[in-house]
Amino acid sequence: MNLSKDKTLDLVTRCGEGDEAALKLFFESYSEDIYNFPMKIFHLSEDDAGDFFLYAFERLKTGARFSSFKGKSSFRTWFYSVLRNMLIDWQRTKRELKMTNLGKINKEGKEYATIEDEPDLRPDLVEEAQELTKHFHQVLGEIGVEKRVIFKLSYIYYLNLDEEEIQFLLEKTNLSVDDIKKKILGLRSELSKREEENIRMEDKITSLYLNILELKEKQTVTVKKAPLLPQEVDKTSQALKKKYEQRKKLLEKRKKGHFLARTPYREVADLLGITEGNVSVTLLRLIEKIQKKLKFSELSE
Repeated sequence: MNLSKDKTLDLVTRCGEGDEAALKLFFESYSEDIYNFPMKIFHLSEDDAGDFFLYAFERLKTGARFSSFKGKSSFRTWFYSVLRNMLIDWQRTKRELKMTNLGKINKEGKEYATIEDEPDLRPDLVEEAQELTKHFHQVLGEIGVEKRVIFKLSYIYYLNLDEEEIQFLLEKTNLSVDDIKKKILGLRSELSKREEENIRMEDKITSLYLNILELKEKQTVTVKKAPLLPQEVDKTSQALKKKYEQRKKLLEKRKKGHFLARTPYREVADLLGITEGNVSVTLLRLIEKIQKKLKFSELSE
């Protein structure tokens, strides 16, 4: 539904006042925009889009969020900004939940994984994810302990060491169990800062998308003006091209796994008493082997 600026402002104003009829009309008009937003911005799956739609609906259904719209910008630009903020909050909530459930310490002081404790919201997908996780750990288990430790230390923010791997570290480093635990906790603390930077990069992707929307709107307005201003149209086109290229580069980096919190080669090398080159080559070969075993082409360093 394409409403005029005045009718849109009236609809949003009534939504902000909690008018049920207006809210019903709003969701009939914009539900598809809400659903498609995560797929357009972050290239998320349809299942994630469905989950986000429910998350957004719960936060929009009272109408309170609409009171901040004053009509100074186009409604769609404003609304996408609201969706962007909710999407970031939703993703951050998901990340925090996963990291909270990654590992716990039992009464004997041993760390154990609790990934299975995550809410069973979609049984089929959860079962598929659990099967993939099981297969992943089976593939890791087929790798020699030294190379396995290199891999796990490189991704220690996400993975846990088993007893065999801890024993290998004890013998390799001559450190105590407590010292190894402190080292791992220290690495995870540092990597958490990298994870925060990753979240900021995700935020930048959405910001660029909104910039593109605003520039497209400006371009449309400029083209409609009379007389036509070719230099302004060209300037806007160049800005659009630049934003598209920036967003494309970030999406490619994310696809290649650059938004993962990986331990620096130096840290792994220093702990194990090997060279950074050894860590780099070993990790590259292991990733290729795991990719081949899992037939999962997007796993990357």
